[in-house]
Amino acid sequence: MSRVFRYDTTVRPDWIDYNGHMQDAYYGLVFSHAVDTVQDAVGVDAAYRARTGCTIFLLEDHKSYLREVKEGAALRVEMRVLDADAKRFHLHGRMFEDDALVAVGEFIELHVATRPAPHAAPMPETVQAALDAARLSQQDADNLSHRSRALALRR
Repeated sequence: MSRVFRYDTTVRPDWIDYNGHMQDAYYGLVFSHAVDTVQDAVGVDAAYRARTGCTIFLLEDHKSYLREVKEGAALRVEMRVLDADAKRFHLHGRMFEDDALVAVGEFIELHVATRPAPHAAPMPETVQAALDAARLSQQDADNLSHRSRALALRR
């Protein structure tokens, strides 16, 4: 059964650019916090990071900006797992203001051991199992709107 991971926030005054809407960099910040929600939920939380010295690094992302977002807007991000392997996972995120879709992003994340120097490392079985349990079916993934072009885990 797939799972939706949810992150909510409100657009702050300092996120507004000279055009009067949310600056593109802050869409990235909101999506980044939504990715943190996923990693915490699957077991790569603060306690795990402190105990193991392992964390998640972003390898690649693609974002589509669909509507302007203004100061004070209440945003909801819904993240879904599209794929995962031993070291990486592929996420799809949809950002909403009320029921209006305002942005979509896809993200490839890498599990990294930071000691002695940062390097890719396999995720624990518990994290892999949580990602696998949350993964969308291929049919559901294919039906998502605004999918990124050619972003996928290469095997």
